[in-house]
Amino acid sequence: MLPFKVVCWNCGKEARRDEWRWQDDCGGAFDIILDLQSRKFTELIDAKEENIRRYAQFLPVEGLLSVHQGWTPIVKKKISGVEVNFKLEYLSLGGSFKDRGAYVSVAKAKELGATGIIVDSSGNAGISFSLMALLSGIAIDVFVPKHAPEGKKNLLRLLQANVHEIDGDRMEVNREAIKAEREGLVYVGHWWNPYFIEGEKTMAYEAYEQIGGVDYVVVPVGSGTILLGLYKGYQELVELQALNKVPEIIAVQACGYSEICKELGARKECVTKSKLADGIAITNPPRREQIVEAVKRTNGHGIIVDDEEIKEPLVELRKLGFIVEPTSATAYAALEQSIKEGFIKPKSKVLLPLTGSGLKLVDELIEIKECLKM
Repeated sequence: MLPFKVVCWNCGKEARRDEWRWQDDCGGAFDIILDLQSRKFTELIDAKEENIRRYAQFLPVEGLLSVHQGWTPIVKKKISGVEVNFKLEYLSLGGSFKDRGAYVSVAKAKELGATGIIVDSSGNAGISFSLMALLSGIAIDVFVPKHAPEGKKNLLRLLQANVHEIDGDRMEVNREAIKAEREGLVYVGHWWNPYFIEGEKTMAYEAYEQIGGVDYVVVPVGSGTILLGLYKGYQELVELQALNKVPEIIAVQACGYSEICKELGARKECVTKSKLADGIAITNPPRREQIVEAVKRTNGHGIIVDDEEIKEPLVELRKLGFIVEPTSATAYAALEQSIKEGFIKPKSKVLLPLTGSGLKLVDELIEIKECLKM
């Protein structure tokens, strides 16, 4: 494991590494800063492992579980003259990209002595954390919106999570989860948790080993952890001299939950809030400034999509062989718009993570199919 610091993004203060903290006294979120000076990427990976443990040297945690987490496949497709690399994150153990962050976070919480964890979720994060908690032998309390998909809530219970349904929006669920933190039980919610981002950055490492560098990354944004993880991973690859530059990041949000993209200059007349993209239905994530800064630093941009623009791409993805949830289709919708509007240039190379499995939302997918009469 490389030397690292835990630093507040807001004020720059360094925190102790031997206790679990998810927020600084100033109200800022923490980041993990690795000492990568004079290091080479290929010298630090464990080539025998084809999972996240391949990158154990880059992860600030001991005792990673011996399960096959990460190393999801990439499928290449040519779309409108652009090479699109679909990273199949929905094929991971818990069915979403959030498995990566949960895998690292639970290992760190256990390393620091936690007997149980608390998380807030619209479904996927709760499932990922519940699976990792079950495998690690620690308790978990998951706070979810009452209106969360029943399939996801049932899966949480199957994974032995204590499920708390909150009658309110995603921000209210977050507040209730934080209030429940007490001795022995630590709040590991991915909105704040710096170790979660450390897990997510491994997606960039994998993509680099699988397909080399890319010109663009198209990614849905709710709490922004997948975007920040990819940004951090690509930044570290540049620092390690594996790549020359970080790819341009295209941030995608749904109508009603699009303040970050508006701040990035995106404009769209939204009549109603999105009901399909429940995985990114977050109005004010705590790392909002970081997300905006990351996109701007890569010369990227934001795209806002509505539910009508999500439906057709969802069907198109299924015809390509990808059974994904509607949130994944927001990125595909944004890809098509970005190509059409000239943001993504012909003959360029794109990474597009397919973030969550549609098998958790079969009833909802059938409704969409019937609506489209397909």
